[in-house]
Amino acid sequence: MSRRSNNRHSRPLRQGIYFGVLALLITLLLSAPSRVIADRLDIFGAGLVLLFIVGVGVLFDMVGVAAAAANEAPFNAMAARRIRGASHAHRLVRNAEKVSAVCADMLGDTAGTIAGAAGAALALRLVLLDPVLTDYDTVVHTGVLALVAGLTVGGKAACKCLAINRWTSILLIAGKIMWWVERYLHISILGRENSRGRR
Repeated sequence: MSRRSNNRHSRPLRQGIYFGVLALLITLLLSAPSRVIADRLDIFGAGLVLLFIVGVGVLFDMVGVAAAAANEAPFNAMAARRIRGASHAHRLVRNAEKVSAVCADMLGDTAGTIAGAAGAALALRLVLLDPVLTDYDTVVHTGVLALVAGLTVGGKAACKCLAINRWTSILLIAGKIMWWVERYLHISILGRENSRGRR
């Protein structure tokens, strides 16, 4: 087997290990702060934090699917007309494999894991808040985790369908966000922007 063949077969393994370790680190870094924030809020506030985490995961998953489903032609045309964010959206499509892995696999699934941990913490607070629920702690925990799973899976399923059919609009919005981040926060995403499409 040639060296090129070995590299081709080892690349998915290296990428899987890289993103797996990165997801582990992100989960370790964000789980504790999100739980501390949720613990300091009332039940309603903690529920909102939980919904926010689920929403972030769903949105990242949608961008990853849109990048994988898209093609470059519409964004080339929009960039030629100097539409803001078009060249950034084109950059997402050109790097579809990386974008899909980061957004859908790493960030989307990591947000789901953190949401599960936050849901477990919320269920514990509900049980401690009302003595009547102490006798039904298993039911409360199961119900909250099932609700989190339902919102996550249902949201991702709906947004994947949207991403496949509306990828142009989704990636253009993502491109405009990238443009704003690069212009005002000076953070380059997926390399530097070329002059076409800049406004």
